[in-house]
Amino acid sequence: MLDQYQKEYATKNVQFILIDESGLILETDQAFLKLDIQTTIFDVHPFFYTFESIKDALDKELLYNCVHINYRNRDYVTDIKFARKKDGYLIIISDYTNHYTEYQAIAQTRNESIINGELVAIKNAELEEREKFKNSFIRNFSHELRNPLTSIISITKILSGTELTNQQQDMVTFLQQSNSNLKQLLDDILSISMISSGRLKLRENIFSLSQLFDLLQFTYKTKASERDIDFEVKVDKKITDLVEGDRLRLFQVLTNLLDNAFKYTQSGKITLDIQLNQKRANRLNLRFEVIDTGVGVSLENQITIFESFSQLNGDQSSDLPKGTGLGLSIVKGLLKLMDSEIKVVSSVANGSTFYFDLTLKQPLPNITKTSILAPRKKKEKKVKFKSDRKFRILLAEDDINVQTVLFKSLLDTNLFYIDLVSDGALIMEKLINDDYDLLLTDVNLPNVTGDQVARLIRDFPFKNIKNIPIIGITAYSYEDDFKAFKKSGMNAVLSKPFDHDELLKTMSKYLK
Repeated sequence: MLDQYQKEYATKNVQFILIDESGLILETDQAFLKLDIQTTIFDVHPFFYTFESIKDALDKELLYNCVHINYRNRDYVTDIKFARKKDGYLIIISDYTNHYTEYQAIAQTRNESIINGELVAIKNAELEEREKFKNSFIRNFSHELRNPLTSIISITKILSGTELTNQQQDMVTFLQQSNSNLKQLLDDILSISMISSGRLKLRENIFSLSQLFDLLQFTYKTKASERDIDFEVKVDKKITDLVEGDRLRLFQVLTNLLDNAFKYTQSGKITLDIQLNQKRANRLNLRFEVIDTGVGVSLENQITIFESFSQLNGDQSSDLPKGTGLGLSIVKGLLKLMDSEIKVVSSVANGSTFYFDLTLKQPLPNITKTSILAPRKKKEKKVKFKSDRKFRILLAEDDINVQTVLFKSLLDTNLFYIDLVSDGALIMEKLINDDYDLLLTDVNLPNVTGDQVARLIRDFPFKNIKNIPIIGITAYSYEDDFKAFKKSGMNAVLSKPFDHDELLKTMSKYLK
């Protein structure tokens, strides 16, 4: 029985052919090639003409691997062996068609997998490079704009303190509003860069929802009255007042959504509606909705509006204000950080509802509202210095416009004597040769940067130089940058553009 199985399986794909010296087929077992006796082997396939050139040298067996032959319209992949025998020449043909086909398929799959893996790696590298370029561009773009904006804000501040006609005062007010909008735009651009690079971190603290909503009510009620639009804030009475979360980022999300609603609503009503979804243990899940009666968003645009620098191109009438398309992108990124997602229900000409669900923590029951809420902000008083004498200030700034307006605004206070340098390499020379009460330096100075100078000063052996207060001013706004600058030895760092009073208040802390 076993002999029968051996013959059935062992010889199924192997064919033996006996030929004479002229190539005439004397005998064959017809395993898979059905050959006629007394025909020549050359009729099977042109490959066998090889026999003519090798038959005289067949002292040993000769094997050819992976020979492709076609016989009676069928393709075979074979190994073919020639051997000299007493009664003629033996040809052994092994059919490995399935073996080679499967092997080739496996090899092809493997190669395709390798190629696909390399393509994915190349694509990821390309995307990473694009992301690095985008973040670098945004950072440099923001940096380059902050110097001229600092000059504009400072000049506007100086102008507002002079005698102006009513018309000139209106122009200055308009300029201040434009400066504020431009500064907000720069902050928005920076937020996008920080979100995409993973450098933006949430900071959770206990805060009052009612105070947050009161602020939004006051801010946008005024804006609505100017536009002749109704505005309402509706809050579910079941919502607890004190919660724990990132108040600043929640405020940023809501203001961006409300600004977007006001941008595309010419008449009607805008509503901020906050409802309690669920209350479980010490967590609240709230639904925030911003509902407007504006131009609406078409279905095909409801995805693209959340991408950076996109707008409602076809959905807005020509007299509606144009924007940068940053607000909704920031909303999307911030909510993703807070484990939430922005959604929209809208149609053209029928208004829009933007909404998201957010989970906030509830503080411990023993924490009272008065124990965590900051006192109401008092009316700001004029900055006072602890001494009536004038202070000597060394101002290091290479941008001539920023240098001019800072010099002018500080000099007008009648509190300072000011010396100017525009090169970081000159700071140490001035500090050694003259006595100064404070160094006000740009970080990005030529030759020797402001933070490098700060390190040199802090390592200097003489106390009158080593201990001088240093205030850095910079166009960079990343928190990591601020930490690095302070670590270099700076007492404080202000980001351009900064308010004139903010600068004076910071200086007053270190001048005695």
